[in-house]
Amino acid sequence: MKPAPQELLKRIEELAPQGSEVIPLGWAYEDEDHNIAVFIDEEEDARLAEKHLLDAVSDYDETHGTFTRFSSLS
Repeated sequence: MKPAPQELLKRIEELAPQGSEVIPLGWAYEDEDHNIAVFIDEEEDARLAEKHLLDAVSDYDETHGTFTRFSSLS
C-alpha cells in the first residue's frame, strides 16, 4: 500500500466542510493504493460533501493518470 498523496490530502482538506477531520488510513481496500477517511459533523449534508470530495479525487486521478475506485454512500 502506498501512502496517500499529500497533494490529494491537502485538496480534500480544503474542500471538506469546516470542522471535518481528514485522516489517511493505514490500510486500503482490495486493489486500492490508499484510503482516506473524512469525518464530518452530522449536521452537514453528507451527500453534498461526498460529491465535492469525489470530484476532487476524480480531478486528481485525471491529472496524475491514476484510477481510484469510489464507493458512495448508500
